[in-house]
Amino acid sequence: FAVLGILIMNITSFSQISMAYVNPTVGGGLEGYNQYFQAFNYIFADTRFMSIFSILFGAGVVLFTQRIEAKGKRVHALHYKRMFWLLVFGLIHAYFIWAGDILVAYAICGSFVFFFRKKSIRKLFMLAVILFLVPISLNFMIYYGMPTAELDSTFAFFYPSEKDIASQIQAMRGSYLEQMPLRVDDAIQIQTIGFVIEMFWRSCAMMFLGMILYRRGILSAEKSTVYYRKLMWVGFIPGLILSGIGLSHAYASEWNAAYVMNIGANYKFVSGLFMALGYIGLVIWCFKKGILKKFQNRLQATGRMAFTNYIGMSVICTLIFNGHGLGLFGMFDRLQQFLIVISVWVLILILSPLVLKNYRFGPLEWLWRKLTYFSLRN
Repeated sequence: FAVLGILIMNITSFSQISMAYVNPTVGGGLEGYNQYFQAFNYIFADTRFMSIFSILFGAGVVLFTQRIEAKGKRVHALHYKRMFWLLVFGLIHAYFIWAGDILVAYAICGSFVFFFRKKSIRKLFMLAVILFLVPISLNFMIYYGMPTAELDSTFAFFYPSEKDIASQIQAMRGSYLEQMPLRVDDAIQIQTIGFVIEMFWRSCAMMFLGMILYRRGILSAEKSTVYYRKLMWVGFIPGLILSGIGLSHAYASEWNAAYVMNIGANYKFVSGLFMALGYIGLVIWCFKKGILKKFQNRLQATGRMAFTNYIGMSVICTLIFNGHGLGLFGMFDRLQQFLIVISVWVLILILSPLVLKNYRFGPLEWLWRKLTYFSLRN
């Protein structure tokens, strides 16, 4: 559910210039029905699925290390070999396929949160809160602490010129080598400034939350159906309210750069946390109730191949939009983008069960596992 949902937002980065991801007035724009698709993305997708992905990654750190410890193996060595290879995969993904990679950040954050995996629930919660508040506090300080002129200058990048837009589109429709300078520049920005200012803090906070939810038996469906129904409402009600307020304020500001990048981002972070909890409650409630059982089986297969499917989506979408493929970069509005999302979902939901019918792991899961254990022995 999480890995499929991520594509709702990522499709913008695959198909449009980099700034279109944060500035909806460029790229797909807000004209006509585009505004409704953008509103849907803002309320139901933006930061929501990435939060779930981070929560599950944190839970995975605990699950993996518990299994290794139960076998009496060297958990530190295995974990860091695993994170090393994840970092390598992420760097290849970011610099040779798609700049919006998340694996590099997860490898670094996973190496950090590992040290705290056995802390008490209370300490993990305190760490999660503190880290979650760091980028939020920074956004408040920037927005209310800087003069208006300085804010406008600092966030001028939010409004790319027609020349810049045309240049990016031309590059991404060009040959693979012609795309490389732009891809490398975007990847470096994400892995440096973006990581330090926001991604590290938010990802680690969600990973700590994932450790808590796993250790409390919430992610493994150990609670009652009533519990998960309550979790839905605890997540969705404040999440939807905050999302609606954030979206209306963004329109009221006329998508002002400083506001959107700071106060608007805070609305997304907080509402994204609540919405992620709501989605977790919904998915597990449906699982326990046996709703759409055959579809659940396909989702489970997709999740067991999450690594392969995450990279696979990048390969498919870059072949659709970039110049070494169909070269449709910059051409699709939000409706057309969403149709691509649905098409990729259908493909993955069909292929994942077929692969796992004949193999125990997806291809990248298998390779990651082999590299981890082989490198330990050698």
